[in-house]
Amino acid sequence: MTDINGILLLNKPAGITSFKALGNIKKLLKEEQGEKVKVGHTGTLDRFAEGLLVVLTGKFTKLNPVFTDFDKVYEAEIKFGVSTETLDPEGKITETCMPPDIEIINEKINDFRGKISQRPPIFSAVHVDGERAYKRALRGELKELPVREITIYEFEIIGWEKPYLRCRIHCSKGTYIRSIARDLGKACGSCAHLTELKRLSVGPFSTDCGVSDTEFNPKTDLITGRSVFHRITEFNPGLFRLAEVEEKSVSWIRTGKELSDDLFIDKLSEDGKYAIFSNGMFLACITKTSGQYSYIFVAA
Repeated sequence: MTDINGILLLNKPAGITSFKALGNIKKLLKEEQGEKVKVGHTGTLDRFAEGLLVVLTGKFTKLNPVFTDFDKVYEAEIKFGVSTETLDPEGKITETCMPPDIEIINEKINDFRGKISQRPPIFSAVHVDGERAYKRALRGELKELPVREITIYEFEIIGWEKPYLRCRIHCSKGTYIRSIARDLGKACGSCAHLTELKRLSVGPFSTDCGVSDTEFNPKTDLITGRSVFHRITEFNPGLFRLAEVEEKSVSWIRTGKELSDDLFIDKLSEDGKYAIFSNGMFLACITKTSGQYSYIFVAA
């Protein structure tokens, strides 16, 4: 039986929701496993947007916080001179104005690099009092969301055909490219909204290795076990370390019994998070803190 505990790099097309993009994945995994498999993604892409969705399956869904912390790279198209209610092409037009010249855009983009404050769109998946912001916005109960600090590592112009700006943005988690379009438009003395968006990468994972939901094959397209953690540790060496146990310890760990130093082939000398393996087989994620061990989850 195929190991269904892993990640899938899914290239979502424009025009469907992130939730719908997972439909065929869930169906094929259920057929492969003979039962329903837990599936989730690590960051919503709006319906008009396309690109990389990192999909977690089985026990790996418990690693969601690790993947949502990764920075991301986008390619976007911004239209100046028109703003919309949702800050994207699907919303009602709320304002029209003169688009700026490229010289002004070039100047103002400097204010959108490094650490900046950003207000997320009210039509977003941000939680407000336990409910998605967009649901409250649709009922007219929400006017704005709190400002948050984000980091823009790179903001590069790759094309300009007035009033359309094409750009590439490398940013931290929690960044809304729709808000960047809105705020850049205002900074230029104009208005703007996002017309196209493509997510190119999430941490060490990119669209180059992605598959569509119709091409997905559970036997070949899931990245499992050691391969996942090698990619993560190459990108961020301090996030996880890899550790090995002998085969006789497999059942001990799989049943969640108490961990101790003598279980590991090489002593785990440092505190931190560890992915545990035996002869290449992924067993569990654990944490060592002040010499004490605890499980994050077991891949039984």
